[in-house]
Amino acid sequence: MAEFMDYRGSGLRAALSLLCLLALFTLPTAARAEDRVEEVGVRLDLSGAMVGAETLAQVEDALYETVEVALLDQLKGDLTYISRHQDAVAETLGEVIAPVLERRGFVLEELMLEPGTVTRLLVRLHLAEQRVQDFRVDFYLLGNTPVVEELTAADEEAIVGELFATLARTPYNDETWLSGLVTETVDRMLARMPEYSGFEYQVLVQPGPTTGVAVAFTPRPGEPLVTSHKLRLHSLTIPAIRLHPVREQAVYYLQALVGAPVGFIEARLDALTRALYVHLINACTLDTEHAGARLELLLNGCALEANLRIDSERYILSGRARLALWEYTPGGYEGKLKGRAGVAPAEGWLVFFDATYYPGAEEAFPAICSGTLVDYGLVAAGWDMREQSLRFFGEYDLTPVVAIVADAYLDSDHDSLSEISVHYRVRDIYELQLGSSFDGEVYAAIGATF
Repeated sequence: MAEFMDYRGSGLRAALSLLCLLALFTLPTAARAEDRVEEVGVRLDLSGAMVGAETLAQVEDALYETVEVALLDQLKGDLTYISRHQDAVAETLGEVIAPVLERRGFVLEELMLEPGTVTRLLVRLHLAEQRVQDFRVDFYLLGNTPVVEELTAADEEAIVGELFATLARTPYNDETWLSGLVTETVDRMLARMPEYSGFEYQVLVQPGPTTGVAVAFTPRPGEPLVTSHKLRLHSLTIPAIRLHPVREQAVYYLQALVGAPVGFIEARLDALTRALYVHLINACTLDTEHAGARLELLLNGCALEANLRIDSERYILSGRARLALWEYTPGGYEGKLKGRAGVAPAEGWLVFFDATYYPGAEEAFPAICSGTLVDYGLVAAGWDMREQSLRFFGEYDLTPVVAIVADAYLDSDHDSLSEISVHYRVRDIYELQLGSSFDGEVYAAIGATF
């Protein structure tokens, strides 16, 4: 519309001066009220193709303003003069309008003037060959990792749909005009997405048959931003060293979110969790391990926290060590090493060999076990081959960093070996333990899970 206005302010004034010259010779007195044009109207007739409603509305509004200036301002709304010189007025209007329409990709076929108190202008057009067939919208924010791209994909598609509905088949000859139409549509759509309110953005348009639209986002000055991230990674069945590539990938995705507006992350936390989960579970390492994952994302003030548990669906292989901080039993059980190895013969079930070794006592207690992984832990039972006793194992995560662990014999004669303890995970493999044997001995220990 701006270009119509510019044309009206310069070239249009020169062209309409022809009408004024004609008026000087034929308007000796002021026109009577009943001989005045009170209102003007424009009707577009587009042949050969359809264009978006927004495009037609902009063209129609611009033509209306041009006709209004010509007939009501330049010719003072003199209906008698306009009626007597109908062809000359229509021809002059056509000379003014045609170049502007051509720059927008429209070809003027016919222009007809219907004088009256309400004077109407009928404009017949057809489209040039260069028209927009489709749109492509790309958001650029937060490093555009695969997780971020998946997070914004639905919003990009929503804008593509709106652009197609309103601007498809629009000529792209006039790049400035088309860019303005596209930018207005993007502005309108983003105003409906409050989660982006923490960003400033710039819209770049590349007109063509498939018009490309790039929207570059930067956080607004003064907006609260995510300042840090934390990842907790835990597994009961996969050694920590084999999960190192997964940790690196998760850290990469989380690091890309540092600097994002807190409001954006908060509004998209569920979608962000799903996107991150999909990309981690499809990672080559996890695919090789045939693993399943449980992921929880939390926003703690300006810190983003991720709690990730990964377990294999095919096997169990783990090791754990502990060192008590003081002697709590004369049996030499302060130090403890535990290892497990086995397979999953059926979905959800494990058969494994458990070996517990106490270096101080130089005693080992092997057991054949069977159990199942539950949502937040492991429940199993086995036969201790040394003590010839039924043995029960349990581990349950009370929180992402706190777990309760039990290792108990059915036979009360082994209460000194039966334990229940609370583990606090300091890092992925390191933990602090506070526990008690079934005979009442209390201990504190440092431990590690391998």
